[in-house]
Amino acid sequence: MIVNGKEYPMWSQFVERKDEWIGGKLQELSDSYPRVSDDESSETTITDIRLEPSGNDSAYFSVDGLDYGCGGDVHYLGVTAGEEGWITLSGYGGHTWRIKQPEKK
Repeated sequence: MIVNGKEYPMWSQFVERKDEWIGGKLQELSDSYPRVSDDESSETTITDIRLEPSGNDSAYFSVDGLDYGCGGDVHYLGVTAGEEGWITLSGYGGHTWRIKQPEKK
């Protein structure tokens, strides 16, 4: 995908394969700052994954859920170590969250 005239292959693959993620889990981690959700053990169902232009000539990656969403500018967002089966992301200021694909039936 090209956003603001630039390619973002790592983030694009999530969008291009979002059907594999929709119905999965989005969870903001308890040590995250700042917090998006009110509940310390919050978890919501993934409804969409997007990569859109941001105001600073970059791109904003986001994962939307039924109750809340998490995201960040790709310049500050990265994949960090986490639990098996989950992809853990960390953004600007220490906002930490993770995603997991839905269970196969």
